[in-house]
Amino acid sequence: MRIVARLLVMAFFTFLSVDLFAQTIGVKAGYTLSDMMIDEGGSIMTEQLNMRSGFHFGPTFEWGINEGAGIETALIITTKGIKINESESVNDHWYSIPSKVNLWYIDIPVFGKLYTNINALKIYGMLGPYVGVGLSGKIKLENDRKIVWGPDEDDDLHRFGLGLGVGGGLELNSFLFEFTGHFALNNISTKANTDVTMRNRSFMFSLGYKFHK
Repeated sequence: MRIVARLLVMAFFTFLSVDLFAQTIGVKAGYTLSDMMIDEGGSIMTEQLNMRSGFHFGPTFEWGINEGAGIETALIITTKGIKINESESVNDHWYSIPSKVNLWYIDIPVFGKLYTNINALKIYGMLGPYVGVGLSGKIKLENDRKIVWGPDEDDDLHRFGLGLGVGGGLELNSFLFEFTGHFALNNISTKANTDVTMRNRSFMFSLGYKFHK
């Protein structure tokens, strides 16, 4: 938990410092759907995997380039992970064995944004990279077990990730209605699973508000 506390403190002081320079500060929160793209020995797992519901929240900071463009960054704390449904046969009867991988991340995106105006309504699209940092997590099967982050064979998942985000939304009277997809580019599987590739994927439906100076 120490690293979680340190990251939250860093996020807090970053929020305070950016307040001095950002043209616009905002907040957003909402619903997250997440899963993982898992490739095992060249075979992509699909049948056993289901999306996991969760949520996200955090501050946003935007710098205007001109009237129709800007750059946005944020400190978004979000749930990620996946549901796994496996089956087992006992006396010719099949039983479902559900399990979950529940993860907490902080995502730090840097998105370029383009706007167009329709009267008081702003429509925008955005694209750019993000860095994801694993904060904590659990594997929920018969007994819950905490995720061990690290690159070694005894660890479960790599803590740091890099991905690409794309999305868009509507802005009306400082209120935002937004959809964003986050697609990880790096493999978070550890050395113990040399033939397994795991990449996070999440879809965020957000409501937000911008505090204009």
